[in-house]
Amino acid sequence: MENKDYIRWGIMGLGKIAEEFAVNMSKIHPIYAVASRSGERTKEFKKKFNVVKAYKGYEELLNDDAIEVIYIATVNSAHYRNIKDCLLHGKNVFCEKAIVSTSGELKELEALAEKKGLFIFEAMTIFHMPLMKKIKKLVNNGKLGKIKMIKADFGSLQEDDPTSRFFSKGLGGGAMLDIGTYALSLVRYFMDGEIEEMNCVTSPYSTGVDEMWSIAMKSKEEVLASVSLTIRAKLPKVAVISGDKAYVFISSYPRADTAIIYYPDGTIEKIVEGVSTDAMLYEIKDVEKCLITGNKTSGHFDFTRDVVDWMDRLLSENGYV
Repeated sequence: MENKDYIRWGIMGLGKIAEEFAVNMSKIHPIYAVASRSGERTKEFKKKFNVVKAYKGYEELLNDDAIEVIYIATVNSAHYRNIKDCLLHGKNVFCEKAIVSTSGELKELEALAEKKGLFIFEAMTIFHMPLMKKIKKLVNNGKLGKIKMIKADFGSLQEDDPTSRFFSKGLGGGAMLDIGTYALSLVRYFMDGEIEEMNCVTSPYSTGVDEMWSIAMKSKEEVLASVSLTIRAKLPKVAVISGDKAYVFISSYPRADTAIIYYPDGTIEKIVEGVSTDAMLYEIKDVEKCLITGNKTSGHFDFTRDVVDWMDRLLSENGYV
């Protein structure tokens, strides 16, 4: 298009999470194109967010040559097919979590993206929040000393409804794919070294999906990590990164903007960086930076690959797939 002065995004799937994404994108530039399976929903979305183009189906969206990157906000079970279609049509991809269900799917998509000269990133807020980047720098600079332990909990109290997508195998339900990806991404972001041990106890829901997990991990660098998950009880979304000089406590870690460092002598230090409500805005800016500079490091695909491997292993070894 002429007078191109902003990144042309397409949005695939127009549910609640896509609305939040659109709100944030509208803060910096127009939304170029959207599409859903519902023509009426597409019309409503176009009007609400003043979208430049609204398509009746995904095929029309994919065939728009002006689109540079597509944000996928469909259900988990559709991600693999949607990502593959985007790549085959020459589109970079930014996909909601969990990006795919198995490591085999991700490896296939990674190879296709490399062949096409494109990227596929997961919309994992943890990788993009300014607070996490700041804590990562502090860790790398030795502020906490040698990292010894990492802890991440997440409990999401979903309604006890076997017909809900949260408990549907066919729609990619279960605790691991819905919330486990957050906790494991937090662990991966701060843990150095390859995982050499992984053990767990888990409990299923009546539909056969995973409801609860207690996971223990150890890296070759002798760092221990523990993760607790449930989708039928509330747990605080808290994370702790502990070193031999201090530990940092992060509340509501998926979109945190505040953390506290605790030192052995009883003193504390508060860290504030970024704004929680701008979580998706940070994601958008990092993706656009990749497109502009060609530097894909801020997408953290290597972290995503490891997390998908861990989830695939845990689900497979415990009979959930």
